[in-house]
Amino acid sequence: MSLDTLKTRFLETILPTWAVAGYDADKGQFVEYLELDGTPQKSGSVRTRTVARQIYVHAHASSLGVAPPVSLGLAEQAFANLHRMAWIGGKRCGYARAFDPLSGAVTDPVRDLYDNSCVLLALSWLLTATGKKEYRQKIDSTIAAIDRTLKDAFGGWAEDSIGTQPRRQNPHMHYLEATLALCENHPTSAYLRAEGKAFSLLRSHFLVGPHGPLHEYFGPHWEIDDRFGSARLEPGHMCEWVWLIGRHDALRQTQHAETCADLLSTALALGRIGGSPFLVDEVAATGVATVASRRLWPQIEMLKAFISQHRRLGDKRYLEDAEALVAAILRTYFRDVPNGCWHDRLDLDDRPISLTIPASSLYHLWTAVADLVEGARPVAQQQHPIDCDRLAVVEGVNVGRDRLGSFRPT
Repeated sequence: MSLDTLKTRFLETILPTWAVAGYDADKGQFVEYLELDGTPQKSGSVRTRTVARQIYVHAHASSLGVAPPVSLGLAEQAFANLHRMAWIGGKRCGYARAFDPLSGAVTDPVRDLYDNSCVLLALSWLLTATGKKEYRQKIDSTIAAIDRTLKDAFGGWAEDSIGTQPRRQNPHMHYLEATLALCENHPTSAYLRAEGKAFSLLRSHFLVGPHGPLHEYFGPHWEIDDRFGSARLEPGHMCEWVWLIGRHDALRQTQHAETCADLLSTALALGRIGGSPFLVDEVAATGVATVASRRLWPQIEMLKAFISQHRRLGDKRYLEDAEALVAAILRTYFRDVPNGCWHDRLDLDDRPISLTIPASSLYHLWTAVADLVEGARPVAQQQHPIDCDRLAVVEGVNVGRDRLGSFRPT
């Protein structure tokens, strides 16, 4: 089966390769990318989000018992160096957007919601994998930094510490992902409130009308206007939201099946162009591709959406779709590549056009494989829903479900 092939390939080849080639032992840090021949980035800055996502991958895989023996040690060392180099203290604290591991200098001091959300995800799984209190403390410091430094009067959080426009749904989506991980593994009323606040933005700002579509770019007051690129849509993100909504529903014991169906059907209708099984990177609302490429990550998010829908509904057609998609991915993105690598971007004729092999796609691949690993675990070992009301009573805080941002599909 193709899904089993992908899981085996990732665990036996890809992750061990990136634990070596993707980690600069001299600098104690993960790299931004591999060259097309599979050799590591030699010098230059790394983005905080890219480092944090690799820390997350190795910590999560270690927690599930499927990582190389060195993975957790690499993740902890990389985080220690990330924090030392990128954390900016003071009244507008948070993690800087990029730094140079060789010199230790911050190369982009802006505190960005996207990067800090990825750090929060990494910290959640470092806490899960190690149980060390220092990670809980840094989780709380990071959430406080996001709320303080990126506070915004019009809902959600600012894009970054300098007020960059347009506003985007993507960083908020990844903040939801991080808070979901916290609530699934370390539930507290504070983390549940943060998750609920992030989730509520889907209906209040990102989805337009009862059936979408999901918009990406907005003005400073969340207005939709061509001046801000609001007509540009990303089918891969629609699929990613299907996966996240499924997790939110499992956590909260809520039901947003219609929203998931709408998002997935819209993604497939707009993103699969010319009979291809793959999603284009970006489209206009008319279905015309505005970027003539297909990166790997939207295909993996489509795969996760199929798996999520299969588990939610029990409809074997979603599993068949997942198997067919993985077979196509293996034939194209993984054809004629160095050991443990892939083609990160194809043109619309399925020809490779990548200039590097970015580490960011390791994260996307892992999130799909993690679902396959966890789905194979006995039911007794899987995550159970959180009783939000009982937790509120235990902690003495009112976090009633109606206040947590859940919404019902219309």
